[in-house]
Order: sequence, then structure tokens, then C-alpha cells
Amino acid sequence: MRISRKSRLSARAATAGICLTLLPMTAIGQEVRDYPSQASFPNENREAVTRHLTSASSIAGTDLWSEFRWRCLISPLDRDMVWGVQHDGLVPATRLFDNLYSVGQNSVSSFALDTDDGIILIDALNNEDEAREIIVPNLRTLGLDPARIRFVIVTHGHGDHYGGAKYLQETYGARVVSSAADWQMMEDAFGRPGPFGSLVPPTRDIIAEDGDTISLGGTTVRLAITPGHTPGTLSLIFPVYEDGQQHMAGLMGGTGGGRDSETHRQQIASLNRWNELTAAAGVDVLLTNHPPHMDSNEKQYLLSYDATGGNNPFIYGRDKYRRYFEVLSDCTRVALARLGETGVD
Repeated sequence: MRISRKSRLSARAATAGICLTLLPMTAIGQEVRDYPSQASFPNENREAVTRHLTSASSIAGTDLWSEFRWRCLISPLDRDMVWGVQHDGLVPATRLFDNLYSVGQNSVSSFALDTDDGIILIDALNNEDEAREIIVPNLRTLGLDPARIRFVIVTHGHGDHYGGAKYLQETYGARVVSSAADWQMMEDAFGRPGPFGSLVPPTRDIIAEDGDTISLGGTTVRLAITPGHTPGTLSLIFPVYEDGQQHMAGLMGGTGGGRDSETHRQQIASLNRWNELTAAAGVDVLLTNHPPHMDSNEKQYLLSYDATGGNNPFIYGRDKYRRYFEVLSDCTRVALARLGETGVD
């Protein structure tokens, strides 16, 4: 006797004590037709995509698999997953190092670098409300006085990084730092159609040039302009301390990548230069300004419970730090190949 698939499924469910309701196949088919699809690239250079995906995966190995997966696969292919993970939400303020604190939210980072003479804040979240109701309370929770904010360094001219800077500038007298190109970008966005049109930018203050430094209380932050994500993306190198031992942190301000062929190529050049700069500086600590780019929130959670086995998860080491940006470089080459570009080596 031949038993139907439906009968076999029902029998297995009954044996397991499960009440199984089988939907008509037409209903399931209708649901499937309504599912969103992954992004498609009809003009892609498939051979080049394969070559650079293989290279990125090989460089990533097992210890950078999560980072490879996010940048090469999830972010460009499945925006619903990106927004599902990178949503606005509260996360606990966390001490990352003796002198560095995370005071941002789930979707976007803000870091407080504490010095003897005040605080250097790196990025200011989406808007005034988030600066007032997230950054300021987080600082206080960690025992830091927001009135000690002396500088706000804006890594790039997207509203989720400068949105709260005007409030901090006006409330605490903080000086705001950005590149000339991204000052212009912030000012041009105001009042125009687009996601940042309603944001009043901070008053133009310190215009950073490539190679400049910001020094406060014996701590020096080195700045590099690394175009690609925006025309004047700022990237930072500065010392952090773990139980009194110095490490060098590197925050590349535009790990989100480019938008088209030109900016992808700018990004590759910036990533390669960034690896040279950070290698020369002995950078071994990875920071990103969006938590999903390196599972920052999960690492912070482990730190808050002292569940790291004594190893700070933000300390990647020099070799792993270098490989992270080589992975990003290959993922950017994948993006070019998906657009049909050739000669992307």
C-alpha cells in the first residue's frame, strides 16, 4: 500500500505528540510569492564575484567569518536582515577599556574617550533626542560628566553620526570636528529631500585635514581622511589601556563601503592606505561605528558579565586587524564585480 506524504507527516507528528496542521499547497505557494527576494545583479561579472568572494572567505577564515558574512553577503544581498539586526534600540553603556566607553545604541555607535582634561566623543547618534536621552544618561551611568565633553569628532557626514552634535555643541560647549568635504555634506543636506533634511547641522567648527591630530589631557587622536563611504570620511587612531597596558585603537570611519563604481574604487584605495597607516602605528584594537560590522554589542555584553575568559574581544591583534580590512577590500571588489566591472584587482 502506498502512503501519501501527508499521511506520513501526520503519522510522524502524532508519534511525537505534535498537533500538525497541514496548509493547502496553494496557500503556501501564495505566501512564498509574497516573500521579499535577495538583491539581484543582472550585469554582474560572475567570474570576478566568485574570485573575490573566495579570496575574502579565505582571508577571513573562521575567526573573521562573522565580519565577512556581514560585509560580503548580508549587507549587499538582504536589506531586510540588515534592518532587522541594525535597528534603533537601547543597549547598556559599557566600559570597553580603562579610558574608552561605549555610550551609543544598537544601530549606531558613540564612544567616549576619557582624558585627564575632558572627554573626546566619537560620533553623536541620530538626533538631539538621542544625544540628550541616550548619550548623556549613558555617560552619567558610567560615572562620566557630560559637561566634560570637549570635542565631538564626527566620522562622516551622515545624520546618524552627526545628528546629536549640535545639541552637545550648544549645551556643553563641545567643539565639533569634521572634514571640509563632510562639513559641506552636512550643510547641504539640511532642508533638502532625503533622510537627513530635517537635521540642523552643528555650527561649522574645526575643519580636519588629513594627518591632523586632536590632543586633550595627554591623549592624542590621529586623523586620516579616507574617502569612499563619504567624500571626507574621518578615520581615527588613538591609545587605549587595558589594566594599564597600552594598546592602539583604529576606527575606520566608513566601513559601510561605497555606493557606486567610483566610490567603491575610492573605498578600496582608502582601505589599503588605512592598513598601511594602522600597521605603522601598531594598531591592534578594532572599533567600528556601527555595531553589526564587528558584533560590537555582543562583545560588550560579554565584557559586562566578565565572560571573556580574560581576553578583551575588541583586541584583535595586529594580524587579525590587518586581515579584517583585507576582507573588506575584497568585499568591495565583489561589489564592483556585481556591477559588471572588470579589472577590479
